[in-house]
Amino acid sequence: MSKRKYTSQFKASLVIQYLKGGRSQAEICRENSINPNLLNKRVGQFQNQASSIFEQGKQNEHQKRIEKLERIIGKQTVEINFLKRGLSSFSP
Repeated sequence: MSKRKYTSQFKASLVIQYLKGGRSQAEICRENSINPNLLNKRVGQFQNQASSIFEQGKQNEHQKRIEKLERIIGKQTVEINFLKRGLSSFSP
């Protein structure tokens, strides 16, 4: 029997159902035909990685800054090459 593959959305919905409360772990697992150990594993992963959600904004800001600096470098490279070509025409 091969392992079942679950989508990220499905995993997240199970964890959210569990963390909201109101229904037992056994009930959620029985309704979705999953092993309680799997739900425990997913809840643990969620709790360990939840803080990374808020770090995404910082990464996006850093990425935008990197892209801006790369554009500046590109423009400066073009200008330098243009000036070098201009200087070479004045060389004896």
